[in-house]
Amino acid sequence: MEIVKAKHMGFCFGVRRAINMVEKEVRGKSRRIYTLGPIIHNPQMVEALEKRGVIPVDDVTRIKEGVVVYRTHGIRRGEESYIQQRNLKVVDATCPFVKNVRKRATYLEKNGYTLVIVGDGNHPEVKSVLSYLNNDGIVLQKPASVSAKKIGVVSQTTQDKDTFYAVAQALIGQAEELRIYDTICKSTEVRQKEAADLALTTDLMLIVGGKNSANTTKLYDVVKKMQPNTFHIETEKDLKAEWFSGMKKVGIAGGASTPDFIIDLVERRINHF
Repeated sequence: MEIVKAKHMGFCFGVRRAINMVEKEVRGKSRRIYTLGPIIHNPQMVEALEKRGVIPVDDVTRIKEGVVVYRTHGIRRGEESYIQQRNLKVVDATCPFVKNVRKRATYLEKNGYTLVIVGDGNHPEVKSVLSYLNNDGIVLQKPASVSAKKIGVVSQTTQDKDTFYAVAQALIGQAEELRIYDTICKSTEVRQKEAADLALTTDLMLIVGGKNSANTTKLYDVVKKMQPNTFHIETEKDLKAEWFSGMKKVGIAGGASTPDFIIDLVERRINHF
């Protein structure tokens, strides 16, 4: 059985940058280190960091001292204000591409546009961006009507192109002025295209990454359309021997927050079937 891995896998730029920043803080640790929520959406990596003293917390008011790491998805404005008031040390690991979404969204809002974010309203990235706009924005995951004189559009960084284009196209003609910023992370685009192309040449596809990872879930959705025999797994423990019966070529793709060591463990496990 042949195993083929997508060319671009493992941590993307933003995730690798964040992990490097945290590990640097751990090595020189003199105070407790906290992250607001998981620093990335990969439970195994978060658990590994927790064993080294990096503590994820959901409520910022629980942090009274130490170092606060801003997660890759960004934090909310109210949380940032609390941290500044407490004069806590900050390690800003927010992905630069997420900051770009915030920058574009803030510009549009200040210039009188009704803001539309194409994405998941429950995702921390979208919640972070909206918090800097006093939650004055519309979140869409499918085409819809928006009544406004001026409409500005941005995208969650991990959104798929087809959804973004469909929503943006449906807004044409609904306002006197429509301004669109494509803020989808290029790494997300590349991974989705590579994995979709690979899926067309395989008998089975595995998408490896956290079940709570938006970019991994989108990757799975894209690949599933190309190869119905596709499975989303977090670790090698999720693999089932019967999946590989009669398979000649298996493809593996990973989300932008999936560590290399998990991909390696999955590949080794497959070779034992």
